[in-house]
Amino acid sequence: MSSTALAPVPAARRSSAPRPAPAARCARAVRRTRPTRPAARRGPGRRPLRLTRRGRLSATCTAAGVLAGVVLAVSAAVGEPAAAGGAPGAAPHVVTVLPGQTLSQIAAELAPGEDWREVAVTIAEVNGLASQALQAGQRLTLPELD
Repeated sequence: MSSTALAPVPAARRSSAPRPAPAARCARAVRRTRPTRPAARRGPGRRPLRLTRRGRLSATCTAAGVLAGVVLAVSAAVGEPAAAGGAPGAAPHVVTVLPGQTLSQIAAELAPGEDWREVAVTIAEVNGLASQALQAGQRLTLPELD
């Protein structure tokens, strides 16, 4: 016979309070639960939507991003015609040269109906350029043409 099979259970592990009957435990569990809503209100097989903290944060950031995009689009659409009108005393139009862009391309875009060579010379004079060579990132002030 082994000594571990007959060893007494230590007193610290034993509970001194009597255990309730199984029926009493079930009745207590039923009282703690919340009543469920009728299935007709929720719809068949549908559970209510429950968002976690991360889900609420994601929804909030998405809504804020969409709202910011709409505000930027509306402000750009409203502000663009006023700048294109060329009001007297308005700030001169400045262009930043892109990589591979030439003065002739800028002149052709500025005045599509005119000779680009004359417009390029005018741009060079306004900006004090010694030659028509441009560098990427260079800022050019464009003259107003009639």
